[in-house]
Amino acid sequence: MTSQAGADPLLQLRRQAEAALVDRAQSDAAFRALLVRDPHAALKTLLGTDPIPGLAIKVVEEQPGEMTLVLPATDQSELPDDLLDLASGGIKFSAFIQHGPNNIPQKPKA
Repeated sequence: MTSQAGADPLLQLRRQAEAALVDRAQSDAAFRALLVRDPHAALKTLLGTDPIPGLAIKVVEEQPGEMTLVLPATDQSELPDDLLDLASGGIKFSAFIQHGPNNIPQKPKA
């Protein structure tokens, strides 16, 4: 296993988001159905907000006897503006989980 200490902040954010979504989906059948049907609505349900509304999210349910392998994009050099804003804002996904979206300091508007 590799250490996440020096890992890319967006990769850390993705891992935190995936873990929180999967944990909730494993214990809440209604949330699982929502996540499959409308991932952005599921994020809003989990966090109280959708932190990256322009991001395309695909949810695949594994079936017994299957394994899903997700390969990262080969070119991650250009990120959409909303992802760059999130990465540069200094807010971690775990802050949403721990404190809720209404208690997280917001980046000042320019």
